[in-house]
Amino acid sequence: MPKVFLTGANRGIGLGFAKVYLEAGWRVIAAVRNPEAADDLKNLGADYDNLLSIHPLDLADLTSIDALAKELRGVTIDVLLGNAAKTDNPMDEFGSTNYDAWVEAFQVNCMGQMKLAEAFVGHVAGSDHKKMFFVSSRIGARPPAGLVLFRSSKSALNQVVMQLSLTLGPRGIAVACGHPGFVKSKSTLSMGVFEAEESAGYLKKIIDDLTVETAGQFFDPDGSVLPIVTRQMNPNAFGAKAPDAWDEQAKKRDDGES
Repeated sequence: MPKVFLTGANRGIGLGFAKVYLEAGWRVIAAVRNPEAADDLKNLGADYDNLLSIHPLDLADLTSIDALAKELRGVTIDVLLGNAAKTDNPMDEFGSTNYDAWVEAFQVNCMGQMKLAEAFVGHVAGSDHKKMFFVSSRIGARPPAGLVLFRSSKSALNQVVMQLSLTLGPRGIAVACGHPGFVKSKSTLSMGVFEAEESAGYLKKIIDDLTVETAGQFFDPDGSVLPIVTRQMNPNAFGAKAPDAWDEQAKKRDDGES
């Protein structure tokens, strides 16, 4: 039986993911900050005998990620699904930026996701499907001013996903991210185009179809591809260094020559 490890599973898109995976016959390993308060998730699990387990996890606390990885040692994870995010950031305005909140946004939305990949890579590598997928947001690439904390942390997540794809691809692990669309949830004040379960269904299809060859990309809910990071593709551009020069410099560094 395939298994998905899902963060932020107690509400919104996370709860939608839990439902679509349970309906598909997957075992769902759900990670939430406060299992005691995850009533909707518990009620959902009551309809699926022994397919749902709930575990405590706080992405702002890296030690809690290591602790859960240790607790689940020996358990294979076919899909690591990084859904949890800090979305209730203050409405920042220039001149009154809340830097403590910005640090927390990066801890949860970016660094916590990287730590998930590092802590659980062995669980994923030992599975049949070998996939990691992170819920990002195309709001990170939109030009209107505001929401700097959320936008910048999600843009940084995209870069992390690209790096994970390059690093883990040779191990047969496919890594990608996706935009969920405008979902009706608590964070959007129930405004939106998609119901949470509908959005989760679209993203699950993308995850189902994901391969190492199609990894390292940023998907819209319909499966179309968005730019994931800005990359200098012209090695002859003014101020650029050709890829072979980078490789030579890296080799010298590894050999202790520079």
